[in-house]
Amino acid sequence: MKKLLSLSALILVTTLTGCAVNLPYNNRLNYTSISELSALPKVQDTVYIKWNPETFPQRIDIQGSDGFVGGGTRTRIPTGVALSSRIEEAIAQIAKLSSNGSPLTITVEKARSGFEYTAGILNRAPAIDVADVTLVATFEYKEQKWTNTFNSKLKDPKMGGSSQTGLLDKAWDDIAVQVTKDVSKHLGNN
Repeated sequence: MKKLLSLSALILVTTLTGCAVNLPYNNRLNYTSISELSALPKVQDTVYIKWNPETFPQRIDIQGSDGFVGGGTRTRIPTGVALSSRIEEAIAQIAKLSSNGSPLTITVEKARSGFEYTAGILNRAPAIDVADVTLVATFEYKEQKWTNTFNSKLKDPKMGGSSQTGLLDKAWDDIAVQVTKDVSKHLGNN
C-alpha cells in the first residue's frame, strides 16, 4: 500500500510539473523587416545601445503557453535574446552603432512573449499558432527621455500552424520595427 501511494504521488507530481519544450528560434530580423526599415531616413548620430537591466540580452523565460494546450509545459522562450538582438539589428539600419557612440539607454519595464500552441492530436511537434508580444520600455538619449508600449498579436490562419516558432519570430520582428520607428523620431530631433 505504501509503495502504491508513493507511485501515485510520483505520477501526480510528474503530470503537474509538465514537460520541457525546446523550440528552434531565429534571432535575426527577417528580410521584409530590414527592407521596411531601409526606407526610413538615416540618422547621422553614432549610437551605443545600453540595456537596463544589463542581463536583458541574455534573458530566457521558462513558461507555459497562454492557451489550454501546453499550459503546463516548461517552454524556453528567449524573450530578451530575441528582442534585444532584433532591436539592435533594426536600429543599425537607421544609425551607425559603435561602443564610443552616444548612449541610447533602453530600460525594459516589461517584456512578455505570450503564445498558444496549435490544438490537435495529430501534431507531431508543437507549433505556435498565436503570438502575443508586449514590450514596455523607457528610452534615454541625450536630453530626451520617453516611455512607450509596443504590442504585436498575430494568429496563424493555417490549421496546425505554419512552423514551430515562425509566428513568435514574426511578432518579435514586428516589435523591433516599432521600436526603431519610435527611436528614429527621437534621434532625428538632435
